[in-house]
Amino acid sequence: MIPDSLPAVAIPLNKAKIVLLCLGSCAFVGAGIWMWHIAETASTLDAIWLTGVGLANVSFFGLCGVYGLLKLFDFRPGLTIDAEGIVDNSSAVAVGRIPWNDVKGFRICEISGQRFVVIEVFNPESYFKRGGFFARMMNAANKDLTGSPINISSNSLAVNFDELVRLLAEAFARSTLSRPTKGNFPSEAEA
Repeated sequence: MIPDSLPAVAIPLNKAKIVLLCLGSCAFVGAGIWMWHIAETASTLDAIWLTGVGLANVSFFGLCGVYGLLKLFDFRPGLTIDAEGIVDNSSAVAVGRIPWNDVKGFRICEISGQRFVVIEVFNPESYFKRGGFFARMMNAANKDLTGSPINISSNSLAVNFDELVRLLAEAFARSTLSRPTKGNFPSEAEA
C-alpha cells in the first residue's frame, strides 16, 4: 500500500477533447443521415449499401455523441491514483476501482499508433463482470487485443502519455514495497 500520508493524484478528464468528440460525432451522424437520405435516389444495390452505412454511422457515432455528452457533465476525475489503488473513469468501458493488491504489473501496448497502459491483474474475470452488456463485450475485446480487460489511454485525460506512465509507475513501485512479490512496469528505455 502507498503510505496514507502521500496525497492522491486525481487526473481530470480533458473536456476540450470531449467537446471535439461530440462535434465529430455530430458530423458523422449528419453524414449518416445524408447517406440514408440519398439512398432513396440510388439504384437497388447502392441504396442497400448507402442505407447500411448510414445506419451504422448514425448508430455508432450517435452512441459516441451520447457518451461524450455524459462525460462532458461528469465532474469526477478521469483517473485517481491513491493508497488503495487506481480508480478508472477514463472511458466508456472504465472498470472503476482496481486495488493495488490485484495489480500484477503494467506494460505499454500500441495499436494503430494509439498507446495504452495495459494493467495486468491477478483476477481479470472480476473486471469482465463490471458494467453493462456493452462494457462487458468491450472488456472481452480488450483482453483479446492486449491480454487484459483494463487498458488506459491518455486521450481523454488532461495529462500526456509519458506523464501518465510516470505517475502509475511511481505509485505502483510504492505499492509493491508492502507486498512480497513485485510486479513489473517497463523502464523508460523499454517504453
